[in-house]
Amino acid sequence: MAKLTRLTLFLALPLGSFAADPALLQMIMPDAQVVAGLQVTQAKNSEFGQYVLAHLSVNNTQLNAFVSETGFDPRQDVSEVVIAGITSSAAGTSNRFLILADGMFNVAKITATAQSNGAAASAYQSVNLLTFAASGKSQQQTAIAFLSPSIALAGDLASVEGAIDRKQSNASTDGTVFANIQQVSASNDFWFVTLVPLSNFANVIPEQNLSGAMQGNLFAAINQTSGGIHFGDTVTISAQAVTRSEKDAQALVDVVKFFAGLVQMNKSQNATAGQVSTLLDSLQATASGNTTTISLAIPEQQLEQLLNSAQQSKPHVRRAVLRQQQQAN
Repeated sequence: MAKLTRLTLFLALPLGSFAADPALLQMIMPDAQVVAGLQVTQAKNSEFGQYVLAHLSVNNTQLNAFVSETGFDPRQDVSEVVIAGITSSAAGTSNRFLILADGMFNVAKITATAQSNGAAASAYQSVNLLTFAASGKSQQQTAIAFLSPSIALAGDLASVEGAIDRKQSNASTDGTVFANIQQVSASNDFWFVTLVPLSNFANVIPEQNLSGAMQGNLFAAINQTSGGIHFGDTVTISAQAVTRSEKDAQALVDVVKFFAGLVQMNKSQNATAGQVSTLLDSLQATASGNTTTISLAIPEQQLEQLLNSAQQSKPHVRRAVLRQQQQAN
């Protein structure tokens, strides 16, 4: 099970634009509540994409061991990833997820590694499956499948089998979710679409304070969201939120501007706030009807500097937290 978890994470890892591959979209659940994707080939040709990959590679012994075992390196062998999910609020039911990846996969070596770690080989609709038993009452059986050496699927067993059915029946990609995906993926390297209120995802957020905030009125008023990140000399972040009403859309704009103003006010007292406040100079937040649009353009070099500063400050933050815990005890 640990090997499957690691593989699904690495399929999704490699976090100029072309719309998402229709061959992958055809396999997602038509009732998916959230879908996200990354056009890896385009992203890693940008300076920021190369920066991200370089930092993923530093001293990552777990990733290196995985590459050695499976012959699969997500940093080099994946060209596009699409992730789809359905969250369940009903007691006793599990969330569903599906990861679809286009790339180059050493199927024989991955299969051998998975089987040596407890995977059972079977077939569904003439497609070979590697299945892993549920590890607990709240878990579900999961699977990996390869439609070809260039297309891999991973997720809960029902979702993987459903994806195979849709591929073999040449399922239609008509519908709101597919239209939204085509639109947002055409202008972003990383993109996402949700078709349900953000408050629906509160139960899958591990951080308690954030989970509680997502159940508040502000997030409950957001019915759909979409957006993404376009890599380049300037990294552009954009998002749209469809709310319950024009009043809610304007309230969301006001909240975004309020928090941006707080950062601006504290820029002289905090070095990180000072860096962020400079980046927020290009922030745009507007409302049109019941839709809020937010965009932010950040020079790539400035973004790298901010991330480097944040990384360097982590040891100091950890030491400060440790001191506070020791004093409390």
